Amino acid sequence: MARRTRRQSPLQRELLRLLRPPVPQLARQVSEQAAFGLAEVGHSHAGRPAAEVLPALEEAVRSVGGKPDRAALVEFAEQIEAGENPFL
Repeated sequence: MARRTRRQSPLQRELLRLLRPPVPQLARQVSEQAAFGLAEVGHSHAGRPAAEVLPALEEAVRSVGGKPDRAALVEFAEQIEAGENPFL
C-alpha cells in the first residue's frame, strides 16, 4: 500500500516557517528577503491581468536589491492572474 502525503495548508506552512530557527546565511538570500513582498503582491493582485502583476513582482525583487528573473516572474504573474498565490 502506497503512503499518500498530505499537502500542507497555507496556515501550517506559515507556522512551520515561523518556528524555524533563524539561519543567517538563509536570511541573506534575496529570495528570503523578497518573500514577504512577493506574497503581498500575490494577495493584492489576485485575479488581475498578468501584465499588471509582473511590474509589481519585479519591484518587490528590486526593493531588496535583487535582479528580477523575468521568465520566472512571468510564470508567477500568470498563476496570480488565475487567482493562485504561489508564494504562500
